[in-house]
Amino acid sequence: MKKLHILTLSVLIVLVTSCFKDQNNYFYNPMEKITVTGLTTSYDRIAMVDSLVLNPTVTSTDPAAKLTYFWGIYEPNVTGVIPHMDTLSKTTSLRMFVTRASKTWGLVFGVKNTNTGYQTLTTINLNIITQFTRGWYVLKDDGAQTDLDLFLTPATFAPTTKMENVFALVNGKKLNGTAKMMNFDANYYTTVTGTNVKSRVFYVTSTNDASIINPNTMLEIHDFNGSFFTPPANKAPNFFMLGTAAEYFVNDGHIHSISTGVQNYGLFNNYQMRDANNSPYRISDYYLGYYNMAPIFFDETSSSFVSAGATTTVLTACVDATGTAMKANNNNKTLLYMGLKTTTAPVTGIAVLKDKTNPAIRILSTITPTVTAFKMVNDTLLATSKCYNGTLFTVNYTDENMIYFVVGGNQVWSRNLTNKVEQLQYTVPAGETITYLRHRKYSNEVPYTFNFIMVGSKIGSTYNVRMFNKTAGNLAATPSVTLTGTGSVADVFYLAPLVTYYTFNNSY
Repeated sequence: MKKLHILTLSVLIVLVTSCFKDQNNYFYNPMEKITVTGLTTSYDRIAMVDSLVLNPTVTSTDPAAKLTYFWGIYEPNVTGVIPHMDTLSKTTSLRMFVTRASKTWGLVFGVKNTNTGYQTLTTINLNIITQFTRGWYVLKDDGAQTDLDLFLTPATFAPTTKMENVFALVNGKKLNGTAKMMNFDANYYTTVTGTNVKSRVFYVTSTNDASIINPNTMLEIHDFNGSFFTPPANKAPNFFMLGTAAEYFVNDGHIHSISTGVQNYGLFNNYQMRDANNSPYRISDYYLGYYNMAPIFFDETSSSFVSAGATTTVLTACVDATGTAMKANNNNKTLLYMGLKTTTAPVTGIAVLKDKTNPAIRILSTITPTVTAFKMVNDTLLATSKCYNGTLFTVNYTDENMIYFVVGGNQVWSRNLTNKVEQLQYTVPAGETITYLRHRKYSNEVPYTFNFIMVGSKIGSTYNVRMFNKTAGNLAATPSVTLTGTGSVADVFYLAPLVTYYTFNNSY
C-alpha cells in the first residue's frame, strides 16, 4: 500500500510540475516552508446542482517569494494507465460548477515559489454525488416484480422524503420475481465514467432476475444476461457477494466468480465445478463472506461446507479442525441459517442446522470458518426453546453475543449465545407479518451514525421497516426510524458517499 501511495504521489508531482512554467533559475533554501490553510481533506457536492468554491490562504517563509498556483483534477483508481490531470485554474481560489460523473475525484492544489523552485502539493477528495447517493434503500416486491424505494437523508439518518420505485423510474422496467437480496461492492470494474476502473455498484437479486446498478445514477450497468461472458441457461439468481480476492454470483445453486486481483471487464465466468468429476451440487442462499476472508458456502446436495477461489475451476472442500463437534463434509444436515458474528481474528459465524434423517434435531452452531481448520461448536436446541421454531435469523454482528429471530410471524425474540437466555423483544401491531430482520450499523459519519436492529413487516399491500436502537442487546421500546411504503420488504441498505466495500457485513 505504501508503494502505491509513493507511486501515486510521484505521478502527481510529475503532472503538476508540468503545469507550472519553469524558469530554470533556482536558489534552493532547505528551510523554506509554504503553508496552505483553509482547506479540508474532502468535499461532497451534488452533480449539476452544486458549485465548489475554495479560497485557501497561502504563506511562505521566503520574504521575497513569488508564488504561482495550480488547481487540477484527476480520476483515481485508473488501472494500467497514467492518470490524466485536467487544469481547473491557475489562481489561488477555485470556483467551478460541478458537472463531472458521480464518483470520488482527486483535486490537487499546487503552489510554487518561482524564486526558488520550491513547491508544495495539497490533495483533496471531491465526492461528486447525486440525489441517489445518500439514503435508505428498501428492496421490495409486489408479489410479482421487484423494485427499490429510496428514503432521502440529507442531514441525519432520519429520512425527510421518499422516492418510490427508483429503479423503474430510471430504467423503465422492474425486475421479474419477488425480492431476495441486495449487496454493495466498490471493486467492480465498469466503464461508467469512460475509463475501465473499480466502481461502486449495487448487486440486486430477485427470484427470477438480477441487476448490477450504478448507485450514483440508478442506471443498470448489466442485466442478468449481461453479467456473464456466457449467460447460464437457467435464470435463477441466489446472491452476489464479495470475498477476499473475488466477486461471486451464485445462480441456480452454482458459483460464478470474477477475480478482483487483476483488471477485468466485470463479467462472470462459467460456474466452478464441485469436484474433478463435476458432481452435482447446489449452494444454499446462506454464506459467510467478508472482504478479507475466503468465503464459506454450503452445498445442500452433499451437506458440506465448501469454499471457492478467485480463478479456480473446482470448489475447495473445508478440512475439519481437531475437536470439531460436527464434520464439515457430508454431515447430513440442512442449513436453515448462517451469518457472520465477528470479522476480526478469530472470524466466527453462527449457523442453524436441521438433521436430514431426524428433522426434530435442530442445532445452533458457532463456526470458526477456516478452510483448512473448520471447527463447529454445537448447541442442540431444546424443542421447548423459542429458537427451535425460529425463522428469519440474524446475528448481532460484532456487538453483544446474541442472535435474533422471528416466532409466529409477528414476534422478534433474542437468544443469548453465552447463557442461552431467550427474551421477547418486540411484537408487531396486529395484522402485520414480519418479512425481514437484520442488524446493520454505520459509524463513518457522526451525523449519520446508527446501530439498528431492523424489523420489516407487511400488512396488506403496505410495508413498514422499524429500526430499533439497543441496549445490552435489548431493543428499545419504540423505533428510532420507521420507513413505510408499498410492497413486501426483503432487504434494507444505507448508502452514503463514505460507504465502501468493507463498511457493512455483506453476509446475513
